[in-house]
Amino acid sequence: MKRECNIKVAKQIMLAVIMLFAVSYGRAENKNEALWAAATQEYAAGNYQAAWDNFSQIEQEGYAAKELYYNMGNCAYRLNKIGKAVLYYERALKLNPSDSDVKANLEMARAQSLDKIDSLPEFVFVTWLRGFRNTLSANAWAIISLLFAALFLLLLYMLRFGGMGVGRKIKIILSMVALVAALLSFVFSLSLALHSRRAKEAVVTDSSATVKSAPNSNGNTIFILHEGTKVEILESVAPWYKIEIADGRQGWLKESDVEAI
Repeated sequence: MKRECNIKVAKQIMLAVIMLFAVSYGRAENKNEALWAAATQEYAAGNYQAAWDNFSQIEQEGYAAKELYYNMGNCAYRLNKIGKAVLYYERALKLNPSDSDVKANLEMARAQSLDKIDSLPEFVFVTWLRGFRNTLSANAWAIISLLFAALFLLLLYMLRFGGMGVGRKIKIILSMVALVAALLSFVFSLSLALHSRRAKEAVVTDSSATVKSAPNSNGNTIFILHEGTKVEILESVAPWYKIEIADGRQGWLKESDVEAI
């Protein structure tokens, strides 16, 4: 009898916790919806700072989405915060590499950056393959991979119970093509998913960042970067980052000068 009472109490506590979580989640959703509506209204009215403040509150609530980052990039661009604009467009593109609007606005923001850095030459096939991979999102490639895998299994089934002749040879070729396409799509999906989780890239958000030869203020100044420039973080020695830029140059700058994508 006592055990049954304990189980009943435990169930009641669990139910109360679930209801509390549901209420809290619902309040957070309502708050975000209200902030989003206010932000879009302010943006339409040309009050870009107010729109930025509202979108920032949504981000601080832990919400992360391509649409949020895209809107924050637009606000930052309108406020002439080029570093922040590039940062949030990059974050949006990280979540959806195939979005043409984000790409266009990112290029527009990059054009406003003072630093014009040429990338190191790359094998043409690698550039083409990366570009092809970025035409779709990780989820889209995953779906395509599943579809090709299903097609491969269907063709195998047809081969198992089909007859001989020319039709069989065609099915064998098609099954091999489906298998390769399934594997390639899976690799693209996995590559994009892993890329979106990396925190090795950052954008200079300060007006200018002095790059030193060593992780201290006494190091020699190698070069200076300006807001909007994208860097790769190679190493961290608080409060310094060792970075590399597109042309291969490396050095150390303060963590406060950049924000991770």
